[in-house]
Amino acid sequence: MRSWTMSRRLIGALVVLIGGIWLLGVGIAAISIWHEIDEVFDSSLQETAQRLLPLAVDDLDEHGERDEDDEDGRQLADLFPAAEHQERLHYQIRDAKGRVIVRSHDATMEPFPAPLKRGYFEDEGRRYFTEVSPDANVFVQVAELPGQRKEAINAVWLGLGAPLLGLLPIAALVIYWTVQRTTRPIMEVQRQIGIRSGENLDPIDPRGLPDELAPIIHDMNRLLERLKAALEAERSFAAYSAHELRNPIAAARAQAEIIAASLRGSPDHARATQLIEMLGRLGGRVEKMLQLARAEAGLGLARTETDLVGVTRLVAEDYARRSQSAARLAFDAGPSQSLIVAVDPDALGIALQNLIDNALSYSPLGGKIEIVIGPGATVRVVNDGPTISADKLAKLKGRFERAGPKGAPGTGLGLSIVEEIMRQAGGRLELYSPARDRSDGFEATLVFPTTPMSPSTQAASG
Repeated sequence: MRSWTMSRRLIGALVVLIGGIWLLGVGIAAISIWHEIDEVFDSSLQETAQRLLPLAVDDLDEHGERDEDDEDGRQLADLFPAAEHQERLHYQIRDAKGRVIVRSHDATMEPFPAPLKRGYFEDEGRRYFTEVSPDANVFVQVAELPGQRKEAINAVWLGLGAPLLGLLPIAALVIYWTVQRTTRPIMEVQRQIGIRSGENLDPIDPRGLPDELAPIIHDMNRLLERLKAALEAERSFAAYSAHELRNPIAAARAQAEIIAASLRGSPDHARATQLIEMLGRLGGRVEKMLQLARAEAGLGLARTETDLVGVTRLVAEDYARRSQSAARLAFDAGPSQSLIVAVDPDALGIALQNLIDNALSYSPLGGKIEIVIGPGATVRVVNDGPTISADKLAKLKGRFERAGPKGAPGTGLGLSIVEEIMRQAGGRLELYSPARDRSDGFEATLVFPTTPMSPSTQAASG
């Protein structure tokens, strides 16, 4: 689905709306002005004809009177020659027989096509007005140039519409500034919601926000309160369950070991040994389920400055003290004495334990396991063993997925726990088979985003 923003859509709608209203206003104004232009032009034709008629009649009576039956008719006296000029109006003064007595400079010699009767007349795009003397012997006809009215109305359209080209971009900038300023509280609310996480569920401060956002902020704060309460209850349950379940299972296994020792040599010793193994597997599964519950509760969301080298060394040394894994582990801290990453130390320890347990479970008996820091903010856990197909490798991060055949040891939760923790920490879990720079084996790599050391951390590491 195509993405869109309120501000962009609002800006576009307002610009189009303002432009449309402007064009509508221009159209209405142009139509009104067009009507007025018609009236002005018609009035100009009529006024010109009415002003010329008495002058023509007086001139004919004073200078140009002849016998009306004379074939040449009457002529007006040519009082002065007219200079060359462009005329906006053309006129002809005609006698009762339609002959042209006098004409304007640019008027044609041929009589106008307008009939010899008072009123307006249109022909081939030209408009005429005829005025008649009282004795109906003199006719004054005035004509305007073709297209003169259209030219005037086009000038009106241009005069009203042209400013839109310059003002519309200015209006768009003003609208953009206004919309951005008005929607700034929404952007602030978005930023406040964006910084909320499992470690920050504080309510959003509604002060300074518009009244339209107040109900949304109120409901959001209620949702954050309920979410915070749910997360705290889940974390409390995980911590309580870890304490309540580990100890009884450990105590039951200890009692089973005592019973097995007392039954050594008897037929029931094998059953006691099986009971110890079952309790061990049960304890392991409970531990994995509790780790998964802690991971889903947001354990990896904490951005604590943690020494990657120090925590990895502690976990490796813990496994080195165990008899079943001491001879198999090799730890390489790399060139850095300290490497700070933003992750909760408990979450990092759980991730490393799961990777090492996975390597111990699926590597062949006596196979070596390498724990290497670097390059960069990474931890590589590499174990011996056969390669895993690409299809199987892509599924290993899912829950209850095992690399071995059905019934293989393990719960199938280890890598999914690590994946969840790394996702919350902003890092990633990378799996390779065969291991890099090798033709066999399996490699799991934790990749962390680095964080600058605080002054206190630098002093401590120095």
